[in-house]
Amino acid sequence: MECAHAIEGGRLDDADSLLERIQSLASQEDSESTRKVVKYCAEALVRRAYGIRPLYPPRSLPFLFEATRHPFFKFAQTTTEDAIVDAIFDNLNPGNKRLHIIDLSIMSGISRWTIFIHRLKMLYDGLQSVLITSVTPKRSSQEWDRKVVEGVDLEWRQLIYNSPADIVKCFSKLGRKRKDELVVVIWNFILRNLLAQDGAIEQVLSKVKDLEADIMVISEQEANLNSPHLSKRLEQSLQYYSTVFESLERQDDKFMSRETYFRRQIGNVVACEGIDRVERIESFDQWQHRLSQAGFRPVLPLAALLHNTLERALPKGFRIEQKDGHFQLSWHGFPLAVASVWKLTDPPQSSSGYLKNMLAGLCVMQDRVDDSEEMARSSESEDDEENDPCIMADRYLWCTQVSFFVSEIESTESCSLIYVAEKCYLIFAL
Repeated sequence: MECAHAIEGGRLDDADSLLERIQSLASQEDSESTRKVVKYCAEALVRRAYGIRPLYPPRSLPFLFEATRHPFFKFAQTTTEDAIVDAIFDNLNPGNKRLHIIDLSIMSGISRWTIFIHRLKMLYDGLQSVLITSVTPKRSSQEWDRKVVEGVDLEWRQLIYNSPADIVKCFSKLGRKRKDELVVVIWNFILRNLLAQDGAIEQVLSKVKDLEADIMVISEQEANLNSPHLSKRLEQSLQYYSTVFESLERQDDKFMSRETYFRRQIGNVVACEGIDRVERIESFDQWQHRLSQAGFRPVLPLAALLHNTLERALPKGFRIEQKDGHFQLSWHGFPLAVASVWKLTDPPQSSSGYLKNMLAGLCVMQDRVDDSEEMARSSESEDDEENDPCIMADRYLWCTQVSFFVSEIESTESCSLIYVAEKCYLIFAL
């Protein structure tokens, strides 16, 4: 804390000597996770003192494809899929067969959706078309997997951003393609970035309301790291990230990728200010107040019990709990992340009840799926996109007759409502 105060006061000589002491003390710390967090916080303080700011978004993010296997992201994905299932069964009817997913997530990309959509098609045969609008930092086209789902017209569009201001610009391009489509907006560890720019989050939430989105799913880390005071952020970061690093499985060969992800977070939280500080992580209570003021209310997915199955699959020490209007992922009782589902406070009237009819008539669950699939790589150049930070890449539309083969499906046994719910989860989680 002394070092942070010295930097805030412009006393760089004092800060330098304090940093030397910090490095010496950190090397004597017994806990490896604490040593690493102290080291990365000290690294961020050096950046802060000498104005060496990391770029946002990073130019290359290949490590994210491995980092997202961390329980944070499994937790977020499970909540997202459960919420979409509930929304479909509650809102899609014979005249409403199109799903539009607006995906703002560090896990964005067509590859993470195709298997889920195929399994969704198995549960709801009326689903005829899916549009996925991916709002994401620019990546090279070679990093994207593209697949085809049998029986569903799948269209993928990409909006590219380089700053919180670009996210607002991207949202201005969005609209309902059809009046009868089901619109789902997903924020997985991205919504906090909008807090870096005055008025950005209000503009985007207003646009979500204009779209009359059926649900909005938000996953965020659970901490208060958005104080205007460096010393307060540093204090909270030391506590929070020490627990995060303890939760990382060191025997996992993807450990370094995950460590790099959180190391970059620490660098942004501690080293940056103003619009450069995009990792403005806040608590669920703060988000709840902000979203309630904007005209949204939290709801729990009907498939909430399915998180119990996910919890059993997570490493020992993780726990998922249902709190007031949201789910919380914790490590030995310390909150790490939250996931919540939101609807408009005064939504337009719509017909529902498909879930009840579907479950009443369903007595057999078909649960074997062969996940074999063909993958295609984009060979298109993105050179034309360099001059515009927010580009609609509306070029990926596939026929549904190729490239996704399903094995022979066995029906197993008659099942109760609970069994159906459990099996639905297993289909999504495999």
